[in-house]
Amino acid sequence: MITVYGADWCEDTRRSQRLLRRLHVRHRYVNIDEDLDGLERAKALNYGQRRTPTIDLGRAGPALVEPDNETLAAALVERDMLTVDQAHERLGLQNVGDIERVARTVAGAALFAGAVGAPRAVRWPLRALGLIAAATGISGWCPAYHAAGVTSLGGPGDRPDEAERRAWLAAKARIGTAAGEGAAS
Repeated sequence: MITVYGADWCEDTRRSQRLLRRLHVRHRYVNIDEDLDGLERAKALNYGQRRTPTIDLGRAGPALVEPDNETLAAALVERDMLTVDQAHERLGLQNVGDIERVARTVAGAALFAGAVGAPRAVRWPLRALGLIAAATGISGWCPAYHAAGVTSLGGPGDRPDEAERRAWLAAKARIGTAAGEGAAS
């Protein structure tokens, strides 16, 4: 069983848990601010330092300390907890980041509601567009992203506390690349 030692206030802990949930990987969360035994175990895995998140993979290998999404996914693939195909398939089920989901839902609802005052010729197309936008926001899946093989997961909508981000849309193939690099080293 994977154990995530983290803190509720830690954005990296929340991000790692989101990724594990999206990958459908069972894990246990220990809030080290509330569980002193958990804090001691996390510190033991980090040579006495308190760092969040610390992800204990059990017998599958050494703990991961503050891993990014690619490193965590690659470690799961490398340790045969899931395959590259499973990771791509599971991440493909939800490919829209958290804040983008909210924006799509709100914009879709506004388009649908605003169609009432629109001219009759554009009323139904606006309603349909509003429903599609809201549906992609609610489901977290965008068919255009899926067709292009990209995702906004891990982007600014997925890490609202992060000040800067190198790239917003990231190709899903990077997980397989990171898994290959991890196996080579």
